Order: sequence, then structure tokens, then C-alpha cells
Amino acid sequence: MTRKCLLFASIATVVAMLLAAWLVGSSLPADLPLPTHWSLSGESDRFSDKWAALLMPVGLVGTLSALFYFLPALEPRRQGLERSQGLYLWSWAAMLILGALIQLAVISVALRWSVHGTSFILSGVGLVFALIGNQLGKSRSMYLIGIRTPWTLASEEVWIKTHRLAGKLMVAGGLLVFVAAFLPLPSGLIATLIVGVLSAVVLIPIVYSYLLWRSEQRRNEAS
Repeated sequence: MTRKCLLFASIATVVAMLLAAWLVGSSLPADLPLPTHWSLSGESDRFSDKWAALLMPVGLVGTLSALFYFLPALEPRRQGLERSQGLYLWSWAAMLILGALIQLAVISVALRWSVHGTSFILSGVGLVFALIGNQLGKSRSMYLIGIRTPWTLASEEVWIKTHRLAGKLMVAGGLLVFVAAFLPLPSGLIATLIVGVLSAVVLIPIVYSYLLWRSEQRRNEAS
């Protein structure tokens, strides 16, 4: 997988999503509201007209694809990005998958599929976590991608160890969310699960990076 391949994949995904939006939207009543936002419990809590709901994921995919394409020119630590191609490319691919699944969630509501729309959203979030987490531990220090605390940016060793831990947490949490997406769980339990996974993935690496940095500073002072 290369940057050029993902550019073509992004264009193909946007075209396919536009076609799907047009085919589905043309068959729906003009005043039909469709969901554009979901709560942590997986319930639709914001609606828009059909075209806004169907085209919103297309705009998301197009914007993120442009951002990822130009990211190498924006990243100050280009050497770190060059050594982190797996994280860069798989993060881009994961965003394409998530955008397509968001549109499928909207379409599932519009066409009244038996699969609940939130299953697409939650499975997409879980898949994104797992794909990105699998590459985190192989990344090197950058400003625009990764866990950018003052301590990871100050030390390559702290960056590597923090991202190895965070990667394991993201893969485990992502797989848990992916499986839960297709289980008949109460909405409150789903919300608790997502909050728990997000808290673990965000807070633990931040605290861990600080502790690693402090340990490194003490070693330097002692030497």
C-alpha cells in the first residue's frame, strides 16, 4: 500500500459514495429526515434532510483524504513520518473505511435494513482503533500523527515505549468495540464500554509517557 494507491482509493471511495447517495436519495421522500449524529449509547440524536445526511460522510471522506495526502508537506518532523509509513497509510485507510460505514449507517435507516445503523458506526470505530493501534508501536516521533504529549515529543525512547503500550490498548479496545457492535447489548452498557475504552486509550498512555520521561530525567541527572 502506497500514498498513490490510497489517493486512487480515496477518489474511488468518494465516487462510489456519491453514486450510492444519489441512488438512495432519489428513491426517498423529499421530506424524510435521516440521522447525522449518534450518542455514545448508539442512539440517533440529530437529524437532517436526506441529502445532507447522505452527503455528509462523502464530505468527511473527501476532506480527510485531502488532509492525509498533503500531510507529508505539513509535517515538520519528516524523517519521523518517513519511518512511520505504516501508521500514516493505515490511518488514512481506516478513515476511508469509517466514512463508508457512516454512510452505510445512514442508508440502513433510510432503507430500513434489519441491521441497526449503529452497528455500522460502532464496528467502524472498533476497526479504526484496531488498525491504527496495530501500527502505533512501529511509529517514530511526529507532530501531526500519534500521541503528542510534551514528553513523547521530547524523547524518542518515551515516544516508542508509550506508543507500544497505546497500540496494545487500542487493538484490544477496538476488537472489544467491534464485537460489541453486533451483540444485543443495552444502550447504557454500550456507552459505558465506549467511555471505558476511550479513557484507557487516552489517559493511560499520557500518564505512562510522563512517568517514562521522569524516569529518563532521573537517569540523566544521576549520570
